[in-house]
Amino acid sequence: MKPSIHSEFAPLQKVIIHTPGTEHQQLIPWEGDHVLMGNYPYAYQELQKDHGDLKQFLTAEIGEENVWEIATLLEEVFENRDYRYRFRVLQDILYDMAETYIDHLQARGIKLERYDAKEIVRDLIEGYPRKLTLNNHKLPKIIIPPKRELMWVRDSASIIQCGVIIPSMASPRRKTETPLTRAIFKYHPAFDKGSIFMDMVQLRRQVQEDPAWSGLTDHMILEGGNIMVINEETLAIGVGRYEHMYSNRTTRAAFNLLVEKIFEADVEQKIQRIYMVNVPDLKGFIHLDTVFNMVGPKSAISMPYIFGHPDPIVEISAKAVLQNFITWLRRNIGINRTDLTQLPSKIMFEHAGKCEVYDRDHIKKKGRIERLPQASTYFLDQLIQDDLLDPDRITWIGGPLEDYITPYEHLKVALFEQQNMAGNTFCTAPFRPISYHRNPTTNQALLKKMQSIDPQAFLQTMSSNEIRTDNGGVHCLTMPIARDY
Repeated sequence: MKPSIHSEFAPLQKVIIHTPGTEHQQLIPWEGDHVLMGNYPYAYQELQKDHGDLKQFLTAEIGEENVWEIATLLEEVFENRDYRYRFRVLQDILYDMAETYIDHLQARGIKLERYDAKEIVRDLIEGYPRKLTLNNHKLPKIIIPPKRELMWVRDSASIIQCGVIIPSMASPRRKTETPLTRAIFKYHPAFDKGSIFMDMVQLRRQVQEDPAWSGLTDHMILEGGNIMVINEETLAIGVGRYEHMYSNRTTRAAFNLLVEKIFEADVEQKIQRIYMVNVPDLKGFIHLDTVFNMVGPKSAISMPYIFGHPDPIVEISAKAVLQNFITWLRRNIGINRTDLTQLPSKIMFEHAGKCEVYDRDHIKKKGRIERLPQASTYFLDQLIQDDLLDPDRITWIGGPLEDYITPYEHLKVALFEQQNMAGNTFCTAPFRPISYHRNPTTNQALLKKMQSIDPQAFLQTMSSNEIRTDNGGVHCLTMPIARDY
């Protein structure tokens, strides 16, 4: 099969997930660049309970045989294969560390061709070595880092109308995830050759080997959570400022390359428009899918105010609500004890939520990647203008504005639940989303809105007690590879 997705809400057929495991035990809870260090320790058994809800819901919707695990797919890549084949795949995944890994196995008396496929995959996901054993009284070098964030599978591969995009991750510790998912689409017999049409892992390696291009990859950041299929003709891609500490981790340089590759790969010329959406560089606003998602035809859940909507009751603009709120915070924060550089500023919202349109016919006419010559509109306005969104079918994170005494109180609640990924929903069918349980205001508003459109609408809520919701939501935990079309 060739993976292909034509919307974010069409009935789900097949999906890839990763159930978190003992890779989360490979953590020293300190901040630093060592591969074992990180701020957020998880109890992986509790993580599995949370994630188990998601797997149960998906299995009930499409059958266990259609819910595929990354670890299982990788095991099937290595099973019953000889040394030469396994070595080639490991080189593709581990790059310049493959020979070191195999040498360590041989030093332990393990022959690669006889090594259990399940143990190879454990090494690739949990890290190698898994235990800090001594060699000549010295602690070992970590050859394969643990993939503690692999459960956010949406980031490491993105499926659109014309196939698979292998992105380029911003975080150094996450760069090792994409070669794993790449190997699945490249080597697993379930997938057609040529399923991958854009391979940022290969690009980074080519550039890395050429000193003339040193530093280029720092500007080529692309993550799957920023890629959204609006319908068969339209994509939206979130872009931010990579140099900012809370960047949403997709750069304009990577966006331009992606537009070029999409229009090349889409030989049937079904994709007509690609929107570039400016996502605010704020903590918790990780990707486009953390602030906006489609839940049905012309229906969406969205963070209020950053996209120019809703219209406040008072005589101010939606952008002014954000900027006034930020000004109030900064003036009353207690500057003697607060580093203001860690706080958002008004300038961050000057272009937030704006949208540029890249049209196939215009690009073909110009002979280069160039946006339509029009003033940037807000993303929601562009969707409404192109008849892709009904303004009466938008659910606001935090619920309706009418429920609040002021838009500032609405924004405060919305920011709280957005940090808990209230809008990061995943649909198994139109108006059948899954969301986190800990956002009651947004969940209630979403269900009410959906049932006003479709009385059969249903919202499934999964447990999110141990999953750190500021790292991602249900949309991030799922990689759909086939939907009805």
